Amino acid sequence: MIYLSEGNSRMNIPTFSLPAVKTCKGRTKLCEKYCYARKAERSWKNVLPSRKRNLKESKSIWFVKRMSNIISERKGKYIRIHESGDFYSQRYLNSWFKICRLNPDKKFLVYTQRYDLVWKGKPDNMIVYWSVWQDSKVVPEDGLKAYVIDNGKGRIPDYETDGKLCKKSKDLTCDDCLWCFEGRGNVRFKVH
Repeated sequence: MIYLSEGNSRMNIPTFSLPAVKTCKGRTKLCEKYCYARKAERSWKNVLPSRKRNLKESKSIWFVKRMSNIISERKGKYIRIHESGDFYSQRYLNSWFKICRLNPDKKFLVYTQRYDLVWKGKPDNMIVYWSVWQDSKVVPEDGLKAYVIDNGKGRIPDYETDGKLCKKSKDLTCDDCLWCFEGRGNVRFKVH
């Protein structure tokens, strides 16, 4: 059974997630070390099992149809792909391209380190941010960037001043800003 969450403490936007790290083939050492998605897997006993079920479902021949039907029934305009996890294969990415095309009235937000996959067929309603850590190797020149601007110790690298600083808090959530969901420009995040 596919699980599309209602969001988290930082946003009330439906989210589809996979297991952290295991599906993140483009991860860097810093990304793995400071992965916030792993905290949820350790803190709540139902999180990892639901992400594992999602991974299994994503490999099903029925995934595109099932996921598209679930999304089409949701109110609201926005969907987040992968609060946790990443595109583990080209086939899986292509499945999401199909899901996005089947739901043209929705906008899909993605942060990814899978620079190596073929993104040529990306639909217009899929907003893609290249996740960039201090130890990221080859980052595509084109496209939106989501910079992680500290190394987990609060040190901000000199090379990152590009983009809007995300100021999510209990009083200001993704729902209030929608900068990323609208693909307005590069963004910077502190490790959280």
